[in-house]
Amino acid sequence: MIPGMWNVGLKDWATTISAIGSGEQTILLRKGGIREDGKHFKIEHEEFFLYPGYFHEGESLLKPDKRHLMDSAQPDDFESVVELSVFAEIEEVIEISTEDEVLALSPFHIWSDEFAQKRFKWKPLHPLNLIILRAHLLQQPQALMVMEGYSGCKSWIEFIEDYPVGVTTPVIPDRRFKAQVAAIKDALAAVAAPTG
Repeated sequence: MIPGMWNVGLKDWATTISAIGSGEQTILLRKGGIREDGKHFKIEHEEFFLYPGYFHEGESLLKPDKRHLMDSAQPDDFESVVELSVFAEIEEVIEISTEDEVLALSPFHIWSDEFAQKRFKWKPLHPLNLIILRAHLLQQPQALMVMEGYSGCKSWIEFIEDYPVGVTTPVIPDRRFKAQVAAIKDALAAVAAPTG
């Protein structure tokens, strides 16, 4: 059940959050950030606002046909105010341990294959977390003042106050969401299946 108020955000690229909010993508791939404890990502919360970040964004990290998404994802005043418009629940977390699995996920995200592979290869002793999200659009997006403690390369942000989640709408209808999750799992199973 989605809470009425919440104070936790998971930071990701604004362009990625835009794709999740429009239904183009339901997944995140995470290993960690430079300022994480031990530089290793941990699932600390099961539900959260998606908090848009902009620092590492670049067109070359997106598939060519998705680069237009950057135009609408970055506001002029992002250094002082961000908008919380998507609330997400973790549906499932799957550890990705081979490069073939990373490539099998290509149809399900907006990033370039090179970027996804680079994320996989960083800190090679740690598995890559495939996080499947059930995303909900806020009927009343929340403007959030950017505080010093919210900045930097870290995944989780605890806001200084609770923000209303309010009325939400699932980004993807239930049947379509279940079909997409099944397609993701089928793609992973296909590359994991033994050959011969």
